[in-house]
Amino acid sequence: MIITIFGATGRMQHLLIQQALDEGFKVIGYARTPSKMSIQHPDLILKKGTMLDRAAIEEAVKESDAVIETVGCVSEGTKLIIQAMKKFNVKRLIVVSTTNAKDKNDLPDKKFNRLLTVTRIALKFLGLFNSQYRNAVSELRKIAEIVRMSDLDWILVRVAGLTNKPKSSHVKSGYLGQGIIGFTTSRADMADFILSQVKDNTYIKKAPAISS
Repeated sequence: MIITIFGATGRMQHLLIQQALDEGFKVIGYARTPSKMSIQHPDLILKKGTMLDRAAIEEAVKESDAVIETVGCVSEGTKLIIQAMKKFNVKRLIVVSTTNAKDKNDLPDKKFNRLLTVTRIALKFLGLFNSQYRNAVSELRKIAEIVRMSDLDWILVRVAGLTNKPKSSHVKSGYLGQGIIGFTTSRADMADFILSQVKDNTYIKKAPAISS
């Protein structure tokens, strides 16, 4: 089985790619700077391109059985990925999203509301609550809606804070306000859950939030 991973050179993505290779997948890693990839493997193919390069995106998608988008913040790129998937009849799309992108299954969650408030205060204090941050959040929400409107077998994986803790092998998944989801997810657990969605149909056309 071949999977394409967009945004392949990040910390979580290294864990995701290594786990996928260990489990026997063939991986096409798409990145602006493939030289940042430290993994070498005969079943790993790296492709260079931006999220606005239609031809490169199509080349990365055309032989895949499933696509994982981990880039975020580039909604036009998400549109191009979806168009390429439709062109080559690739159905499974897993997209990393944020708990800032609300879902209809979420319930009011005082814990997460407090977290958002504290985060905004901290960012304002550090001078980081600016137009760039607000645009990034807006793009992530836009991406979630673009994915939801597609007719693909999509899954939005929503996360809040990330840590570098080891894999727990017990990722919690569900929706906000149900007493299930915590504030943080380890990158290892995130990678584990994302890879499991390549074959698992539980969350098809759904947007689970996850935590460790």
